[in-house]
Amino acid sequence: MSKTERLINLVAMLLAARRPVTLERIRQAIPDYKQENPASFKRMFERDKKELREMGVPIEVEPLDPFGEEQGYRIPREGYYLPEIDFTPEEKAALFLVSQAVASEGLPLSPEVESAFLKLSPDFGDGVLLQPGSYPMYFVGSSSTREDLHRLWDAVLRRKRVRFSYQSMNREAPETREVDPYGLFYRHGCWYLVGHCHLRGEIRCFRLDRIRSEVEPAYPGSAAPDFERPPGFRLEDYSRKFPWEFEEGERAYHARVLFSPKVAWMVERDLGDRYTFEPGDDGGGVLHLEVRNEEGMIHWLMGFGEDAVVLSPPELREKVIRRLEEMLYRLEGGRRP
Repeated sequence: MSKTERLINLVAMLLAARRPVTLERIRQAIPDYKQENPASFKRMFERDKKELREMGVPIEVEPLDPFGEEQGYRIPREGYYLPEIDFTPEEKAALFLVSQAVASEGLPLSPEVESAFLKLSPDFGDGVLLQPGSYPMYFVGSSSTREDLHRLWDAVLRRKRVRFSYQSMNREAPETREVDPYGLFYRHGCWYLVGHCHLRGEIRCFRLDRIRSEVEPAYPGSAAPDFERPPGFRLEDYSRKFPWEFEEGERAYHARVLFSPKVAWMVERDLGDRYTFEPGDDGGGVLHLEVRNEEGMIHWLMGFGEDAVVLSPPELREKVIRRLEEMLYRLEGGRRP
């Protein structure tokens, strides 16, 4: 591990911490600090801490007990991050069109422009009525997806209920859905609709490329809004959905996953505000989460390799083990008996 990587990992860990982090946990989580001589580790850590503070990173030392006998380290987010930039819906629409025009032409800096826009897309509009139909979105690859996006954009702005046929991954045939569209977001190359699904009776996310019919208004003869967004609804809460949260399963089930000290701090950083995370004495920890999409969950866990172990339910644990065994057979050029 290079020094730069070590400093980045240290900053990420202290930023993600919901409480001060002990020296021992820092030592267990960052490979370069796992030295046999504790004094060598402390000298390296103190050098790193001094260098980061000289660069303006506000590393703070806080007591972990009432007597101040044990101390921990953290980086307060309010002192590290720049203030959030706020755009009006009209400004976001303009940035959206410019970014997509640049990206579709494959011009220089296209990836950077797309990346910048993705940081803005979760907060696209807040019920403010723009001029529907005045933003030609010809940059969308599929003509059917392009038309769906036109109609859904209009429905979101006008608060009009829509109807379409939708193909879920876990169903053989499409189902007709009636949805109150609350917002649209773009993630990992796909457009998603967030809205209240009247078939399921709750807010769901829909991938536009799984829509199997034209998007139609549920009440074509009415000009008045069909619904109001729930108080406190935030599109960014749904644009942050993880693979196991999408609505493929009928019912969610509870799962517990043990993460090693090497990755536990990253898991707590990314998921600690959404799920219960129990830190362990060795720097690892157990994540409690609700699973709707089991296939998405298995795929996510596979990325951690030996650093993630399913504790429960046993059915999920067995499926992960079987998937790992299948991968091993393929890597070894064999076949499963």
